[in-house]
Amino acid sequence: MKDLILDRRRLLKGVPAVAATAMMPSLFGRSALAAELTEMTYLTPFGYLISFVETMYADTGGFFEKNGLSVHIEGGRGSSMAVQQVTAQRALVSRTGGTDLIKAYAADPSIVAIAEIVQKDLFYVISSKDAPIEKPEDMVGKTIGIVSAAGATENLLDMMLAAGDIEKDGVAREAVGNAPAAFQLVQQGRIAAFIATSNTVFQLNVDKQPIHAWSTDEFAPCPGQVYMTSKAQLETSKETAAKFLSGVEDCLGAMMGMDDLAPVVASMAEKYDIAESKRPDGGLSVLKESIKAYEKPYADKLATDPAKWKSAYELMVKAKLIDPIDDLGFFDDSVRAIAFKG
Repeated sequence: MKDLILDRRRLLKGVPAVAATAMMPSLFGRSALAAELTEMTYLTPFGYLISFVETMYADTGGFFEKNGLSVHIEGGRGSSMAVQQVTAQRALVSRTGGTDLIKAYAADPSIVAIAEIVQKDLFYVISSKDAPIEKPEDMVGKTIGIVSAAGATENLLDMMLAAGDIEKDGVAREAVGNAPAAFQLVQQGRIAAFIATSNTVFQLNVDKQPIHAWSTDEFAPCPGQVYMTSKAQLETSKETAAKFLSGVEDCLGAMMGMDDLAPVVASMAEKYDIAESKRPDGGLSVLKESIKAYEKPYADKLATDPAKWKSAYELMVKAKLIDPIDDLGFFDDSVRAIAFKG
């Protein structure tokens, strides 16, 4: 600190008072601002995918800073890690699927959703136009591809079957990952369909593959992607979480007003290792598709539909994914109320 003071004095020595005063904010204002920012950690669902633009660009574009935050963004590795990190208070906020949160909550009700960032479930059932799977009943006696055993996609499969009063054992499963290449297994006749994200559907459509696809929400309505925290941190850091939501909202609003999104990718790629930014189009097609999914949540200020939580819970109980519980407080709206009180 002594050296800093001496260097500052030498720098300003001989500079006219008015000029010195003008220089002060640019020389020392940023460090002063940084000292005033509230620090927090956010954990993504999985790595640094371009579809998580709402937080990465909120960081690199200055939207979190505008709301008084310095956000450290870590790349997650699935819903289990997300729950562990927020429960252990190593991350204030993370993002996960609504069904993943309900499953974790049923085991340990120490976590809670505070906003819904994607209102529709990310997953789709993908089959061939020549032999389409159009409803859960069409899956009986067939093999359906899932991303991984006991993960979100198998849970959704079980819930859709439960909705149609179909026994789980009547449908075989095969782990095929979440990539367009899984459609080759459909074309080869090894599986009848597979469940994957909307990004996989988008890429298959771009490649003009003959697919038939529909959202799992059609038969198993669920909350989409939600921001969650621990109940312990909600008590102590509600204002910080509210600033986080405000920063995300500001970021989304800015992007939706942009004609050219290339600067958004460039800004994020300077700090984060984003695989899609290395594609021939720089990841712009994926980014544009991702922003579409944020339009409705942005308009609704990250609100959620209680009916979807009820539907998802009841189907998960019916599918024997969870046991019945008395406390259904999956969602706490108090953070959103602070963030968007104006």
